[in-house]
Amino acid sequence: MAKWLAQQVGEHGRVIATDVDTTYLQRLTIPNLEIRRHNILSDSLDEFGPGSFDLVCARLVLFWLTGKQENAIRRMVECLRPGGWLIDEDGDWGLVAPVDPAHPHYELYHRAWKNGEWWTARGYDPLFGRKLPVLFERCGLTNLRHKASASVVRSDSPWGLWWRQSLDGIRASEQADGSLTEERDKEYEALTAPLNDSSCWLMTAPIHACWGQRI
Repeated sequence: MAKWLAQQVGEHGRVIATDVDTTYLQRLTIPNLEIRRHNILSDSLDEFGPGSFDLVCARLVLFWLTGKQENAIRRMVECLRPGGWLIDEDGDWGLVAPVDPAHPHYELYHRAWKNGEWWTARGYDPLFGRKLPVLFERCGLTNLRHKASASVVRSDSPWGLWWRQSLDGIRASEQADGSLTEERDKEYEALTAPLNDSSCWLMTAPIHACWGQRI
């Protein structure tokens, strides 16, 4: 996203990319792209010049900021000049699942997934993405627009591979912090089994794109 934006604004434009961990961003060497380590929830906005940005965008970030999403959006809005736009993309991650009830992995996956309650048990809203327009409006943005898209793909597709790696990463994190119980470990086995079977088709998470304008 940062690289693409830098290309769009041209040599006379300026893009600032922020993250709490800039390891991957630091590999980008683009003259009009500036990389900064920053926490949108707690670090000062003064260094950015509040009210000066034409566009602020985030992707697949707000979902993880449980209970703090509205605060993060308000701080992003502060960075916009009047007439500037905020864009965010986030998902309804509770809807990722195999689609064929006749497939051998279908029942065990859905039993572990519990209609997205797997996320709820970890403190996340499995249907967060669709709520972006409500949050944007609450934070004072106008001219709201919203679109969502999803696909049905094979488990050995790039998206399926990414989803399996994501689940493996979450499992490793729970193992490291001691929250990986025997029951949870069995859930991971049920969730990753169809992702190791190329005959399985699954629906991706609907990704919601929402954008609004600051008055």
